[in-house]
Amino acid sequence: MADEPEFPEWLAEAAIGLASGDVEAWMEMYADDAVHEFPFAAPGAVRRLEGKPAIRAYMSAMGGSVQFGSLDDVTVREMGDEVLIEAEGHHFDAVTGDPFDLRYLWIITRRSGRVTWLRDYMGPRRPAESGN
Repeated sequence: MADEPEFPEWLAEAAIGLASGDVEAWMEMYADDAVHEFPFAAPGAVRRLEGKPAIRAYMSAMGGSVQFGSLDDVTVREMGDEVLIEAEGHHFDAVTGDPFDLRYLWIITRRSGRVTWLRDYMGPRRPAESGN
């Protein structure tokens, strides 16, 4: 839709940093007491991270399995302190180099310009579509 806000600059900068391997660039968007949840996580997988140190440790460990790439097909809806973002991620397996895609839905709550709560709903990994 033409009246939808653009991808928020603060999140775009964080995603670009993460794609370049800079976890600290990703961490800049979080409040110290932030919560990052994965409501669709598989049994036994991490479902909730509380506080910046836990989020940083998790994201740093992800570098061993995922090389983050670009996002497209982005839809943004801002509602006061809450932002809803849908996006398609194009990433690589850090071990094999194989490309894969993920569909995301992020529900993000912010306070004083920082993320306080991120609910990270993602679909299963699937082989990258040709042309990505």
